[in-house]
Amino acid sequence: MLTTSLAMAMALVAAAPAGNFRVNGKDYVGTAALTACGWRMSVDERAGVYTLVNGEHRYSLVPGFDVAQVDGRPVILDGTVLFRDGEMMVPAGLFALSGGARSVPSDGSIPLRKVILDPGHGGQDSGALGPGRVREKDVTLSVALRLKALLEAQGVEVAMTRANDTYIPLLDRSEKANKSGADVFLSIHCNAAPNDDASGAETFALTWSITDVTRAQKAAARLSPEDVVDGASHRVSRGAEQAIFSAYLSEQRRQSLDLARAVQGEMIRQLGETDRGVKVKNLSVLRETYVPAAMAEVGFISYAETESKMRSAAWRQKIAEALAAGLGRYARGEVQRVGHIAGSAPVPASARGRQVAGR
Repeated sequence: MLTTSLAMAMALVAAAPAGNFRVNGKDYVGTAALTACGWRMSVDERAGVYTLVNGEHRYSLVPGFDVAQVDGRPVILDGTVLFRDGEMMVPAGLFALSGGARSVPSDGSIPLRKVILDPGHGGQDSGALGPGRVREKDVTLSVALRLKALLEAQGVEVAMTRANDTYIPLLDRSEKANKSGADVFLSIHCNAAPNDDASGAETFALTWSITDVTRAQKAAARLSPEDVVDGASHRVSRGAEQAIFSAYLSEQRRQSLDLARAVQGEMIRQLGETDRGVKVKNLSVLRETYVPAAMAEVGFISYAETESKMRSAAWRQKIAEALAAGLGRYARGEVQRVGHIAGSAPVPASARGRQVAGR
């Protein structure tokens, strides 16, 4: 029923002046076309939540956000719910989330649209220093630039918090990530310990001791919706804004843990390092970043054997390849789990409409 109704909606809006649109390269469906085909729409004006119902499927959305509930489960959409000339415009990829199974790439591809990389430290902050005077900031930047090249070769857009030997404050790194429109944020570091025998790789996600409600309240107090979500509107109450932030951050936390597990798994598999596991910690770049975020500690620079390898361009390249594989493993898992990755959901051919410039 869902596929038939959507096809009917697409056929209807194809000839209408306000129907299916492409906005900034993404497909949208107008709610007028859906209701004309029998969909029911209701709105909780106090909370600013719109609900679409078609048969057994129920979609709850808030204009200005790219998080929704589909049949009771939170999902991240491939675009922001918009208003155009008084009509709500829904990302077309939403309707595939409750449809049939998706094919999952198994060829090592990386189904991500955009990644933001964060080479740790920089400028006056050298980070950890190895016994042979290798500096953490140099290793992390070298690995990040190599990883950037690998991702771009796969068609992934890459942003970086720093691309040279520059000091970037921690909050500025998170702010750049939050405004980047990226699917994931990966911070790259080298570990160090007073015990010069410590070795291995580990990956961090945000600690559970900081609740999603606490983060949502802080986000809502410090940021406007459009600071976090592209195209967000001011048409929701403060309470609804905090509720959506909380739902969004709950899903982001799950994604961050999955990202950390995938990155850790590939580092151990490809680098042969001792597995120190996935850990959770209250780190600024994880706490203040609102896209799926993880921090990879690629090895102990304080361990002479590891530092020696880190001097090598070949080893830095190998680290970059492991991180790229981890990102791909995470992204393919997301495609398998919910049928899409934020910003790169496959869009049915029937949903492609005429191009509309701008928002």
